[in-house]
Amino acid sequence: MAKRGAIVDMGKHKPLGSSWRSMDSMAYSRSYEPETRPEFRCYVTGQANAWQAEYDAKIAADAKRQAQMQALLDLRQRMIDKNLV
Repeated sequence: MAKRGAIVDMGKHKPLGSSWRSMDSMAYSRSYEPETRPEFRCYVTGQANAWQAEYDAKIAADAKRQAQMQALLDLRQRMIDKNLV
């Protein structure tokens, strides 16, 4: 059994804290998280017009593809009606 005085008091230690305490969390948020403000939906770097043009081109291509598919379906139906298929 140890004697009562065997444990030597070392005094107060430096208080430990997280290294994240000094980090600017708002700067981290602005850098890495997606933008949530409605006026900056694409990027804050001014790419909204380019994204809008790309979106409009995609909508036009989808409409063209849909019209072509509808024309093919109409042609198929006419062929079926005439017993050609």
